[in-house]
Amino acid sequence: MTVKRKTKLPLKSIYWIPLLQLGISLLLSVVCLMFGIQYAVSVLLGGLICLVGNAVFIWRFFRRGNTQSARDLLSDAYQGAFSKMLLTTLLFVMVLVTFEELKILLLFVGFIAAQA
Repeated sequence: MTVKRKTKLPLKSIYWIPLLQLGISLLLSVVCLMFGIQYAVSVLLGGLICLVGNAVFIWRFFRRGNTQSARDLLSDAYQGAFSKMLLTTLLFVMVLVTFEELKILLLFVGFIAAQA
């Protein structure tokens, strides 16, 4: 016998995270612009990779609405995490292959800073 519980998720409070990540990425990019355009682009791309991955996770996790069973919630969490990891990996590979004058260390600094 399975018991279905409806879980109330705080939808409004989760949407500020990508906006905060975008703000951090833009701020760091503007600061790095003083050292050169390659530095600013590297930091910005790292932050955007983080932002896109987290936005996909949020969309996958909250796509069914506010109330759902625990099984659906867990399934959405797994799908969201897998989608986020796959997309983040693909974006890193794409950026590293596409941009020749990329500062790799700053790419990861931008990614880590946006995570915080």
